[in-house]
Amino acid sequence: MVVSILQFIGVFLLASTKFLYSPAAAYASDYSFIQTLLTTCLGGFFGVILFFKTGTIIMRWWNARFHPKKKEKKKFTKKNRAFITFRSKYGLYGLSLLTPCIISIPIGCLLAAKYYESEKLLYPLMFASVVFWSIVLTSITYLVGPIVI
Repeated sequence: MVVSILQFIGVFLLASTKFLYSPAAAYASDYSFIQTLLTTCLGGFFGVILFFKTGTIIMRWWNARFHPKKKEKKKFTKKNRAFITFRSKYGLYGLSLLTPCIISIPIGCLLAAKYYESEKLLYPLMFASVVFWSIVLTSITYLVGPIVI
């Protein structure tokens, strides 16, 4: 009983931070397909809420502390230009689609807190992305076996 609770907490927390690996961890813990979907979705939802709220607080503190009233000219690098191009093309939809699997939930939510804090569709899009990736990754894991990256 204690081991199963600890396994659930481990998969749940893994889904909150490193979502890509959570279906494989659930598979290794002998979870069923449905249990894996539920655990990874709940963990992903928790991670989105936790890291978006934390990211919002951090961004407000950062802006108050390090951005003086007088604006300095921004320096553009290749990385900045690539992100600006991505943001202008795909916006919140692209960010939310890439967040759980590619970017990771903490970094994606930090970016969402910085650029889309007041967007009303933020949570529904992030949650939909978590469900989508949970279905895709769990299906791959249970059809092919866990993929070690």
